Amino acid sequence: MNVLSVLLDHYSSQILMGTMDTPKGIRELSKEYKIPLSVCYRRVKMLAEMGLLNEKKYGKRVKYISNIENFKAVLNFEENKMVVDMDDSNGENYRVEGNIV
Repeated sequence: MNVLSVLLDHYSSQILMGTMDTPKGIRELSKEYKIPLSVCYRRVKMLAEMGLLNEKKYGKRVKYISNIENFKAVLNFEENKMVVDMDDSNGENYRVEGNIV
């Protein structure tokens, strides 16, 4: 799955936005956003592998926090395109462009 597809995915975007300010565990995310637990586990694993979520350990508990600090998306319906600009917590900037389906 590419970054643009991830950002357009309802569950993935909820997880990323929900962990921007406060680390949260998978069960907490599942309950808060009404995401089926198995789906939440898969999305969190995928987002962490893509570098969009960071894992934080609190004793035996694991929580996740979004690696995205700034986010801007522009939809251009005339050209059928979406442009996403993001900054991560390491100061890296990402620009992703794609066609709107």
